[in-house]
Amino acid sequence: MTNFVFSRRAMQARINDLAKTLSSTQLTAIINRLNAADATRLHMMWELVILHGLSQVGHLKHELTLPNGRRPDIPWIIKQKDGSALTIFGDITTISDDGLDAQNPLNYLTDETIRLASKLGLRPGNFWTDVRGETTGPRQRSKMRLMLPEKSAISSFIKTRLEPWIYSIRESPSIKSIFEVNENNINLKIIYDPNRENGGGSHTSYTVATSKNINPLFSALKGKVKQLNGAPEDSLRVVIACDGGCDLIRRGNRGVSHDTYTAREVSEDFLRQNSNIDAVLLVTVDEQHYSLGISAEYQMNYELVCAPPQDRSLRATNKSIESLVAALNDALTYLPRPLRPAYHSASLLKTLGVGCDHLGNYSMEGNKFTISSRGLLRLLAGEISTEDFTRAHGWDDPANPMNPFASALKKGFMISSVGVADGMDSDDDDITITIDKLDAAAAPFIFPSKDYPGNP
Repeated sequence: MTNFVFSRRAMQARINDLAKTLSSTQLTAIINRLNAADATRLHMMWELVILHGLSQVGHLKHELTLPNGRRPDIPWIIKQKDGSALTIFGDITTISDDGLDAQNPLNYLTDETIRLASKLGLRPGNFWTDVRGETTGPRQRSKMRLMLPEKSAISSFIKTRLEPWIYSIRESPSIKSIFEVNENNINLKIIYDPNRENGGGSHTSYTVATSKNINPLFSALKGKVKQLNGAPEDSLRVVIACDGGCDLIRRGNRGVSHDTYTAREVSEDFLRQNSNIDAVLLVTVDEQHYSLGISAEYQMNYELVCAPPQDRSLRATNKSIESLVAALNDALTYLPRPLRPAYHSASLLKTLGVGCDHLGNYSMEGNKFTISSRGLLRLLAGEISTEDFTRAHGWDDPANPMNPFASALKKGFMISSVGVADGMDSDDDDITITIDKLDAAAAPFIFPSKDYPGNP
């Protein structure tokens, strides 16, 4: 499975197709960033698939230099119903909650709790962490903050207060214990319960927008104003805001209270304050979860937010907005099918590699066995051992000792055919191996059967 939102195969197909639209220098820059060993690859992924989608409708250029020296991602010319041309200048931005995570070091606290517990021979699953939050700042410029020690002080807090408590548990590991601090803007409780198995915790959401203009989305949109200021006066100006692990974009209207704002409300307020921008396109991945045992489904979700009518520029007419909507509806159908949510991809892309294969997934139908192509290739290449291969399939488990290949070999059967089924967007193929040929090369000699030619 790819580390990106989309399959690597689908992305490569769009790279190939964009060679007809982008210069070799521009395409090389995209490829180099997609192959980079850092999380910025997620932004380039969004830029790639969006540029490709737009290139299928109308006339697209990339990074055209404006009179002020700026080079927005998208100069795009589309046809309107009356046959006239409409020019759209846009820029793509990818928004994450990394800044909020850094201001609220819950992950660091949790990781340190797990590290200390493991170091002392305790089960991390016995710990449950609960942190409350508070709204800080004046109403129009407020934000949610977890009631934890400041980032600069949390290491000392863990060393002097949390660590001694965890050490005390080692002396009586069968007794439930609670670490609780409710002082100096800290509201933290960690429960050790030897009867708890899965661990985890709860916390106030610090990624909600308690202010329309103090949040990651507004800040990112504000940063694109200068990029589009030099666009021709008669061209529409659009910022495309993509989900890079931003709860505000992904959540939509879910979980919003009278004290918080949606991505649409934040975007509308930004457009009201910045008449040089005409619209914001919000791009994310919706996930649909089902009952246990059924895989989640993912689909693209788009929301075009225009400035309120009274705050629109003269170029943002009903006609031009309708033309933009129609063109986007066509162009966005060319984006590939998502395979995972953006927040998951944002985490995976912080590590190297091309993503997981289907190693360990297999099926049996009669004498046909289907396994992962990439997994088999890794075995043959020596990247994984035979033990790794059998363990991944569960064939080393005493409760399930049946290795179909070992069983077939023991019975004297050999491979009669091998087939490959294209896995398409899964970024892996299926290898189907048929083992139904009883062969003296792998079995004891036997008396010929009655059906053998020449037998009486």
